Amino acid sequence: MKNAKMIFIFSLVAAFIVGISGITIAAEKCPLCGMNLTGNENTAYEITFMDGKKVTYCCAHCGLWVQATETKKVKSATTRDFITGEWMDSAKMVFLFNSSAVPACSPSWIAFGKEADAKKFQAGFGGQIYTFENAMKERAKHPKGMEMPKGMHMKK
Repeated sequence: MKNAKMIFIFSLVAAFIVGISGITIAAEKCPLCGMNLTGNENTAYEITFMDGKKVTYCCAHCGLWVQATETKKVKSATTRDFITGEWMDSAKMVFLFNSSAVPACSPSWIAFGKEADAKKFQAGFGGQIYTFENAMKERAKHPKGMEMPKGMHMKK
């Protein structure tokens, strides 16, 4: 009888542990590209839609594409400043496109709160700097996924 209780308790504990590990294994994914959000916190891009729903994307590559192609559905957007990690209004940021640094999706779109920081980063890693408005226009021209636009090549 004592052994049966021990086996039962052990089974419950084992089931609990398996249940918990299943929760931690099932990582939240970017709804556009499928990349894990865990590990991409410093490049996260969050959109609040008109219906109040908030959706987090892994990076500006994905977030800008959704915002640019679904403009009428978007209420606001924030993204992380790549240098400080602070959440900022995306419309007040500058974006570095296609640098040799690829912290999440490729070609990379990296958000900066200060143009001076983007220029310093650009000096080391290349790429083109865009204002938010120009980044939205440019990103809308590109494929949804991680393909390069025709005629463009990845920086080496």
